[in-house]
Amino acid sequence: MPARSDPHPVRKHDEEHLRRFLKARARKDAEEMRRWWEKLVEDVFDRMDGLVYATHKGRLDDDEHELAVQRAMIKFSQNLFGTFEGTSMGQLINATKTLARGVCIDVQDESIRRRRHLGPSIDEAGGADGERERPQHPWELEEAVRRADAAERSRDVTDFLAWALPQVNDNRRRVLELTFQGAELPEICDELGIKRDNAYQRRSRGLQDLSKLKEQYDS
Repeated sequence: MPARSDPHPVRKHDEEHLRRFLKARARKDAEEMRRWWEKLVEDVFDRMDGLVYATHKGRLDDDEHELAVQRAMIKFSQNLFGTFEGTSMGQLINATKTLARGVCIDVQDESIRRRRHLGPSIDEAGGADGERERPQHPWELEEAVRRADAAERSRDVTDFLAWALPQVNDNRRRVLELTFQGAELPEICDELGIKRDNAYQRRSRGLQDLSKLKEQYDS
């Protein structure tokens, strides 16, 4: 799998969107919070592929990586909106990295169960001599157990997308599909022959559609 681009640089508009979100949160203005969070979703989605890859460092295969990116996107949009309590972009990125780590654990655990044999764990990479090396930030067993329990209680994201995407407007759905496949915004624009602003708009509205459909799916 090729190396992804650096997921960490923060753009000025990211910080502005977060600032407006925090102001709305201070006022307890739920509508404005959601508005600016959707902007942050767009900002983070541009580098989610890189964040996920930096987490598993090639220990997930291509299909597992794409599934992890899909799940991380949905969880960022749906879950982190209500749980993020930070006040800085650095804290938001760290929360996103923690989210990505949990998703990668879940995806690998499911893959191991499907294959019915143990492969090298994400937290223990095999070295060239066959010995295992501890990563700089090892997975914590308690976190893995908690994430596994949460995964059992939650609906499978892949099943949700299979149900929801056909109900999304064709133009928005195609942008979402390309996004979930790991395409970045310039690639989406080239593929569909549309301008950047148009691609942003389609993706933003497509994510809003998915958010509403998720409420129906869970009810």
